[in-house]
Amino acid sequence: MGKKRQSDASADSEAPLKKEKAPEFNGTVFKTMLKNPTTAMKGLETFISTAKKLPSSDLYDVVEGYIKISMECAEIFKLLEAEKTSESERMLIFGSLEVILLRTASDLSHFNMVGNVIVKKMVSNYIKLLQGSFYSANHGFVRQCLNLLSAMVSQGAEAAREVLSHIQIKTLPGLAKKKDKRGKPDVRLAFIQFVLSFLVSGDTAVIGQVLELKELLPHILNTGLKEDRMSTVNLILSTLKTRVVLNKAITKTQKVRFFTPAVLANIASLYKWNGIVDATTEQDSDAAGLSVVRELVHSFLVDLCCSRKHGISFHDPSYGTGGRPGNLVLLQFLVGLKQATDDELVAELVVNILKGSPDILSRFFKETQYSYTPRIKGAWQDNVKLLKRIYEAQPEISTIFQTGEMIPLPRLLSMVLVISLPPVCNKAFFTQGLNLGNPTVQLTTVSTMIFLLKKANKNLEYLLDKSVWQKSDLYSAEMMEELVRQYTETLGKILPDMTHIISTWQSLNKKENADGDKSKSGEDNVLTDDQNELPEVTVLKALILQAICLYQRVVPHLVTQFKFDFSKLLKGIVSEKGMREEIPPVLQYQILQLALDLPANKFSWFRLQVKKVYSSSGEKSVLYLLLKMFVSSSSNYLSSTTRRLVIKVLKDTGVFEYTLPELDLWLDQLARIQTDQQETVIHFLERVLVKLVCNSYDYTDKVAGFVQDAANLQSNLSVQEGEAASVPVSHIDDVLDMLDVIMEGNDGEMEEFGPLLSEDVIIQTFPFSAVVPAALEARNKLPVDKAVVCEYLSAVLADVLHCQRDPLSLCLALQQYDKELVSSQLPPFHQCIVNFQQYYSRWLPQQCREELVSLCHSLSKEVAAPSSYSSLIKAAYIQGPGALLEDTFRQNAEKALAFISLKEFPVLIKQILLYIKSTVESYGKVVVSALASIFKHPCLEQWFLALELAAAPPHSLKPVPLKRLCAQLTDQILSLLKISAPTLFELNHLELISGYMGAIERAALKEMSERGSRPPKTYSRSFQALLSLHSYMDSSELRELVSRLLLLPHESLICPSCEGTQPELSVYGRAGLQILTKCYSTSSQNENGFLTQAHLHGLGTLLLSCSSPELEALLLQTLSSSPGSAKLIHTDVLLHCLRRSLPDPLAISSLLLQNCSSHRLCFEVWCEEPTNMEKVSETKAFIPLINTYLKMVQREDPARPKDVVVVMWHRFIVTKPFVYCQITILCLLVRWSLIDVITEKLADCTEEQEQWRTSIVAAAIKCLVASYCHFKDQAGSPSDQEEGILKRLKQLLVDISSSDWNSFVKNGLKYRYYDQHFLDSISSLLERMYESTVFPKDLIPVPTLHMMTTSHSQFLPIMLDSSEDPKLCQTRVALISLLLCLVKKAPQVCNINHFVVLLAAYGATLSTSDQKLLLLLREYERNQVSLLKFQSLLWGPAAVEHHKTRKTLGASLWKQPSSNDVLALLKADVMLQTILRFPQERRISPQDGTELLCSDDAGKTLEDLYDPCFLLPLFSAILRPECVVDCVKFVSCHAFGVTAMALSSFDPNMRAAAYHVLACFYHHLEGARFRERTQLLYLMDIIKNGILKQNQRLPFVLATYISRVAEQMLRPEDHMYLVLNRFLLSHQSLDLRRVPEFFKLFYSFDQENKVERDWMLNLLQEGISDALSYELCNHQSIFQVLLGFSSSPLCSENVQGQIIKVLCQAARVPKAVYNLTKSFLTPLTMFGELRCIRFLKSFHPSTISLFI
Repeated sequence: MGKKRQSDASADSEAPLKKEKAPEFNGTVFKTMLKNPTTAMKGLETFISTAKKLPSSDLYDVVEGYIKISMECAEIFKLLEAEKTSESERMLIFGSLEVILLRTASDLSHFNMVGNVIVKKMVSNYIKLLQGSFYSANHGFVRQCLNLLSAMVSQGAEAAREVLSHIQIKTLPGLAKKKDKRGKPDVRLAFIQFVLSFLVSGDTAVIGQVLELKELLPHILNTGLKEDRMSTVNLILSTLKTRVVLNKAITKTQKVRFFTPAVLANIASLYKWNGIVDATTEQDSDAAGLSVVRELVHSFLVDLCCSRKHGISFHDPSYGTGGRPGNLVLLQFLVGLKQATDDELVAELVVNILKGSPDILSRFFKETQYSYTPRIKGAWQDNVKLLKRIYEAQPEISTIFQTGEMIPLPRLLSMVLVISLPPVCNKAFFTQGLNLGNPTVQLTTVSTMIFLLKKANKNLEYLLDKSVWQKSDLYSAEMMEELVRQYTETLGKILPDMTHIISTWQSLNKKENADGDKSKSGEDNVLTDDQNELPEVTVLKALILQAICLYQRVVPHLVTQFKFDFSKLLKGIVSEKGMREEIPPVLQYQILQLALDLPANKFSWFRLQVKKVYSSSGEKSVLYLLLKMFVSSSSNYLSSTTRRLVIKVLKDTGVFEYTLPELDLWLDQLARIQTDQQETVIHFLERVLVKLVCNSYDYTDKVAGFVQDAANLQSNLSVQEGEAASVPVSHIDDVLDMLDVIMEGNDGEMEEFGPLLSEDVIIQTFPFSAVVPAALEARNKLPVDKAVVCEYLSAVLADVLHCQRDPLSLCLALQQYDKELVSSQLPPFHQCIVNFQQYYSRWLPQQCREELVSLCHSLSKEVAAPSSYSSLIKAAYIQGPGALLEDTFRQNAEKALAFISLKEFPVLIKQILLYIKSTVESYGKVVVSALASIFKHPCLEQWFLALELAAAPPHSLKPVPLKRLCAQLTDQILSLLKISAPTLFELNHLELISGYMGAIERAALKEMSERGSRPPKTYSRSFQALLSLHSYMDSSELRELVSRLLLLPHESLICPSCEGTQPELSVYGRAGLQILTKCYSTSSQNENGFLTQAHLHGLGTLLLSCSSPELEALLLQTLSSSPGSAKLIHTDVLLHCLRRSLPDPLAISSLLLQNCSSHRLCFEVWCEEPTNMEKVSETKAFIPLINTYLKMVQREDPARPKDVVVVMWHRFIVTKPFVYCQITILCLLVRWSLIDVITEKLADCTEEQEQWRTSIVAAAIKCLVASYCHFKDQAGSPSDQEEGILKRLKQLLVDISSSDWNSFVKNGLKYRYYDQHFLDSISSLLERMYESTVFPKDLIPVPTLHMMTTSHSQFLPIMLDSSEDPKLCQTRVALISLLLCLVKKAPQVCNINHFVVLLAAYGATLSTSDQKLLLLLREYERNQVSLLKFQSLLWGPAAVEHHKTRKTLGASLWKQPSSNDVLALLKADVMLQTILRFPQERRISPQDGTELLCSDDAGKTLEDLYDPCFLLPLFSAILRPECVVDCVKFVSCHAFGVTAMALSSFDPNMRAAAYHVLACFYHHLEGARFRERTQLLYLMDIIKNGILKQNQRLPFVLATYISRVAEQMLRPEDHMYLVLNRFLLSHQSLDLRRVPEFFKLFYSFDQENKVERDWMLNLLQEGISDALSYELCNHQSIFQVLLGFSSSPLCSENVQGQIIKVLCQAARVPKAVYNLTKSFLTPLTMFGELRCIRFLKSFHPSTISLFI
């Protein structure tokens, strides 16, 4: 090799001799130069300069050439090994290695082996040389060393790990401070690139190590980041963002540890960057560079601090109210930011962080350095602006309720307050801000108050939206109402009271008045200042009004409690001249809005205000100012708002409860009055309204009187019209009485009574408001010169008249007051009164119209041409109908329509409808009168059908002319009858044509009697009239006529047929069919039983004789609506329909079979024919017919033997397989009794019976699958049928095919997951389908079935449901049973991850579902899936919460639940019930591989008891020596008591577990430190001393005693504490053969003897539950003592009751029943009969027979 290289070298050296140009610098040349000490440095320089230009297509790649021939770069490293190398030489060496490493890390990556070799050599041999170079004064040399290290790290994760593990980090920090002030590349930049290279090239572990080193990145960020160049800042931020922040492999915990508050503060300092711009920007200026850097750092911090996915923000669903530490890093970072009020981007960052982390919101404002104490400084206003921005960005309140968990109301309220109420905005904040005299400060304070109130109002709207909570499973509308109440109360305590706000308003008014006085005195300077302050004061006053409005919406109780007349606020805004022009519109709008929002009783609208003496206007109310404001508003918006306010004020008086729309008419006409005339009308209207409100009952009674008069008048005119068009007088009285109640009790409580009156009754009872009589009464008292008032009233009353449905009552009122006007005043009267009187008189009946003669002498005045559309049609209506047809009217109407506003249309429409109604009523009377004149004329009556009836009137005509005349008159009269009959029917006047109907009936009967045997080929005139007008004939007469028609001879109803054609109906047959079809379609005829037996017989005969689809349809309709008619139809009809085999005939057949046994017998006989059965088997249309037959024959019929069904089934089965399968399914759908009969009859035929059973199973499966697929929603499915099939399916011991089983399971799980019976069926069928270890391959594997069950979308909702719905609970039990079967069949499906769901669903009780869940958990334990490895002992919802926390925080921040967490899950009431009713027969482990569910004597499960089989192992786990247990908590939560009760268990293993738990607790108790420790230790000592043999069972009464004593030790204030301690201290052991201190406590002579006796009796009542306890008490003669004391006069009735309860409890023990009744029955009778019966009823059910 050496020789070869020499030859290559010599060849290269000879090359320049052959060529005259300079030699090419390649790898060989470079290598040669390195070997020569004199050319080595020059070679390195050339190599570095050339390599910096590479890669390039114009240059030879010397780097690639060199590493190809020197893979280890030995020549370069050899130069490094020289004894004395200068810094310049080392720089060249390091530079050459750097360029090689940079290339192998980029485009020459296929030579990465070379780079790794270089890295290993440098790390192992020269790392100290590199680190020593860092102390050199030559910064260029230091930079080169750092660049080499960066290149080494760039080789990959392994290289980065090597470098990081060998370099001395402590030697690096000083490098970050070596900066070049001129902005050139310096040591700091090289150091930054070196550190960042670890992030770029390293893997997750390397990046994590670098982030943990405080000397690297934190040091860089802490040493002059603010002064770094733009490119450097961009490099740092972009690398951190891509490699750390957005890197999913870096955990949030690592990010939190790295991005400390100090690091974040250093990064945030870039908002004030003052470095050098070394990168091109759009504007190339320092300002542009600063803007770029600010955007960079802002984007970085937003991603880091606001993103929950990538950033360091943790989600706290409790919003900081759950006591968690929260986002402390972000909190400290925000508190340190001081330029948020000065810098827009910083403020945006703060807002976004607090938006994403509201849990730190309250703490931020408590710890922030910003001052929120109101002061006259701009800084305070900036702070408040920031506060608003923060809370504007807070999430909506709806996000609180998206957790899916129930949150208690107190915490819920705290969470709402967190995001809606700043902690700094308290009552002192608002009070101080309002007290300061500066308008700017007050403006800021009030605007903040409004901002918070708007946010609160939005929250209240959401909380009070009942549609949201109707869909919620966690919260109800009532809970939200309670939350709203607490929320508003909290806000009310924080907001300033109304007194403070009103005083601020008044102070502003006083200041304005004072300034106005000064300006009048000539102080020009002050005037100038006031003009400058005026806009600010105006806005402040507007905001105060807005704040009061929001008070009413959010905290109405503050407004209600405040006694103030808000009418005073109108002063200065509204005057008698209307709205003051100098008042800004915003202030006008706000005062109107305030009046709209506040209750009416807060304003004195109708209180008169006394004017000054010199005022001639008299007294005016606030309502006058309001009306003045309405007509003087310059803005349409203000005018409409004022209108709403006027209507609201009047509505709140209660006078316009049902006539509110009429107020719009009064206001519309008021707005149309000319400005110079408005004052008079306003004054008049104000006086009328004030008087009306003050005397509302008087005018309401007058309205009722006019309505009553109208009703009486109408009833007198026409009884029928009166009943249809008016309300009875008595009903009006009731309604008016009701109105009195409404007006007297209208205090906001009317909602309790609901809707009282319908709309029609309201319109009839209250046709117009009480303001009409009040205004008319005031008009009659006006002087003559008030013409404008009369015109105004006439216009309004005309509109009121046009809006009436029945204007009679209004017209009577108008006439009454016009009569009073005539009698009280002398003529002349205004022309508008006369015109209006003539107009409304048109709606008065002629009988009660009165000509007011005096009015005729009124003022003569020309009537102006109508200009409006209303007046135009009014004039046309007065002129008559002809005026409406004129062209001039049409042209004028089109012109008038162009100028109509939208708000005029409703009144115009009602006016037109009134005209139409009046015209139609008149027309109806005219029509009836005209038709009566026509049809009652004797000429028409006599000549109609005269020829057919042979009853022509006297005449002198010859026969031919007579015949023509009769025919012509009859045809014309019939045409007239056809046209007029519908109108007369609608007008209820058919009596006018009754004579003609009788003539038609007589003519038809006459024709049938004369020509019945020879029917005509066409309809005669008699039958033409009959077919046209039979709908208007009397039903009884028509029924008789049709009967006569159908009873005609057969040849009269059927036309004779030709050969090859079927007979058809004759004219008479078609007529009868048409009449029956028409009449039977009407409900009235159908209800009266139109078709008689004769009719049906005739129809059947016709059906047999001819082919008519119409006849079949009629018969089908008849049988459908009247099933009983089937018995009246001949069986030949059934045979005819069976032969037809069409849908309608077969439907008729089904109805006949369903409703008549004779037809069923006929059908069975018909099936005897083989040809008929062949027809049935080939036609699917017969399946519904067979279905009907099977449904009927399964019913019990004593006249029908069951063998007939079997014969029919044989007949079906031998036809074709299709019918066989269908019949089997039909049998399933009908009833199982039919299948049982068939199965019983096939008992002797084994093969047929087996085939039958197999077909039953297959059909049952298919039937179920079809039902599942068709009724996908279980709520609409035939659940009873499905349940019956499933029950029988479990009883049939026949194998199911794989395809059927797979289809059944898949569709069932898909559509019947909530069906308990389906799940139970799968569980029972699993044993049969998978009984062998090897089952068919095409059968669904058990693991797959388990996966299908647990991955269903409804699996978690069912398992985690906590409702008490019985159906859902049964479904849950069935699902758990299925899981248990699957786990037993396939143990490999057990997975530790399943514990999350199983424990979350587990309740630790003795309910059926919990017991089965415990069995399921045991199966997991048996299959080596341990619950202990799961590291969680929680259950129920706590298990879910624990899992969420563990998943969110990760393994590093998560901690296991403590024993207190576990004990806190135990409910005290359930634990007490478990002690009182401890299940002694419960076994802690299954016996013989089986486990029976525990239940009480009645067979019910014990949902309100905890399962000791779970509690005892749980107590054992938390009482391990390494665990810390709160002994007091263990006793107080009754865990000690349940463990003590387990000592009375019948199961030895259960007792052994209890002894083990008590022993563990004893060791913990010895090391504990609390007050009652000694007593509990002594109690356990005497228990231990009293137990004489191992695993001894205690009597239930003694176990109860121990548990009660242990609980008593924690209550030293109780009297029994001293009594029990005295006993314990006097004994060394507990005597297990006696009830402790029974005689001492029962016969106590202590002052508290009643307490002691009661305690002992309660102990006996709770404790005597087993035979051992009874024997102990009996041996101690306790029963004798109790019965003896009960007969003593010292025994109170209460004690007697307790004694009988003790005896009743003892009577549950079988042995006690016999002994007690034998020995003590006579003393028992002393208690009385009732108590003795109660005692006997308490016997244990199993002892009743023994007692008898």
